Amino acid sequence: EADILIGTQMVAKGLDFPRVTLVGVINADAGMLLPDFRAEERTFQLLTQVAGRAGRADLRGEVILQTRNPGHVVLRYAREHDYMGFVDAVLPDRKTFGYPPFGRVVGVEFRGPEQGTVRDLARGWTDELRKHAAGLQVLGPEAAFVGRIKRQYRYHTIIKAPRNGAADLQNLIRHTNLIYGSPPKGYRIAIDVDAMGLF
Repeated sequence: EADILIGTQMVAKGLDFPRVTLVGVINADAGMLLPDFRAEERTFQLLTQVAGRAGRADLRGEVILQTRNPGHVVLRYAREHDYMGFVDAVLPDRKTFGYPPFGRVVGVEFRGPEQGTVRDLARGWTDELRKHAAGLQVLGPEAAFVGRIKRQYRYHTIIKAPRNGAADLQNLIRHTNLIYGSPPKGYRIAIDVDAMGLF
């Protein structure tokens, strides 16, 4: 019965509103500002999905995007629903910098209740990893983009590896965990191989 719907990005996720003829996206480029190599991919996907909410039945649809960067590659290809054009535009950078699908990325998250202890845990574990990380690129540790969640401080280390080095990478992480030992009680190390999010 509603004439106007207001929502977060969840509105874009597969819901069918047959009478929707106009979709507006505020700050459409905000997602591209996240420190994550998949930020452009996620923004393209979200904008394409939300645009699909308009004009679903026999009604014509229109989409308005608010942006500070209208010429950005993501917005240009999302506007045209041009998936292959978008892929062709972003894959060269991924290849240059060794990001998936051309390389592997492992995110290591350190978290706990005291910031100093989390920082020391992240530094100690990462320093141990670096001793044996020949051929890998180790970035960090740094405070996470979202530095605190549910009273838990967060630090991240990112490991970049060649696509064909999965076994060596797993052995290195196991070895580092074994040598470094368990974190203090109440603290945690989480390892995300082929991480889908790095913030």
